Order: sequence, then structure tokens, then C-alpha cells
Amino acid sequence: MLPTAFRTLLLAVLMSLSALAQSVPVRQFLLRIEPVRKDFTLQNMNEDERRIAGEHVAYLQSLMAEEKLTFAGQVLDPKGLWGIIIVNAPDQEAANALLNGDPTIKAKMFRGEAIPFRTVFARAAPASPKQ
Repeated sequence: MLPTAFRTLLLAVLMSLSALAQSVPVRQFLLRIEPVRKDFTLQNMNEDERRIAGEHVAYLQSLMAEEKLTFAGQVLDPKGLWGIIIVNAPDQEAANALLNGDPTIKAKMFRGEAIPFRTVFARAAPASPKQ
């Protein structure tokens, strides 16, 4: 006979797997954006790019105020900067509209795609990493 703690753990795992296997309506989308200009960095933006970047930040802040934005961040990939924006939208069409409303996309400074996404676990980053 299996120990009670192990049986409880096994039951929890099996229940979790069945919950993950169920079809759920998509309510979040990952907007992956990247600069069109190959050598683009935050340090070498020209005047127009700086202005558009400011509009981009204001746009993301407006999405946050409207509770359409869950998360936005920069990926500091050695191969090139790109961004992740997690938005709340009822469907793919609405997510594409949020992507296409971004000033960096409108100005063709960035290109992007909207990908269905579902948060499974989330935790705020610690103030300082544990060593």
C-alpha cells in the first residue's frame, strides 16, 4: 500500500494534468515584438525612434490603465533586443488590434506577432536575487 502523502501527491498531480488537458478559452496573448532595423539598440535610437519609443511607453501605460496589459518586458538577447507584452483580449482579432495599435508597429519601427498564451504560474520578481 502506498503512503498517504504519496497517494495525496499522486492524486493532486493527476487532477492537475486533467485540468491542463482541458480546452480553455484563450484570454491572454503574447505579443512578441522586435525592431526592424538589424543594428537597433536602446543606445543608438535616432530622434524619430526616441519619439516613437516614448509613444510606445505611453501606449503600454494606457493598456495597463485599461487592464488590457498584464506584463511587458525587454528580452536582452545577445542576438538582438526584442520585447514580450502579455495582453488580455477576448480573441485573436482583438489581440492583433492591440498589437497593430502600438506606435512602434504603426511606424514600422518594430514588427510583431500575437500568439495565444495562458499564464499557469506567476510570481513577482524578488527585490534582489537569492545567492
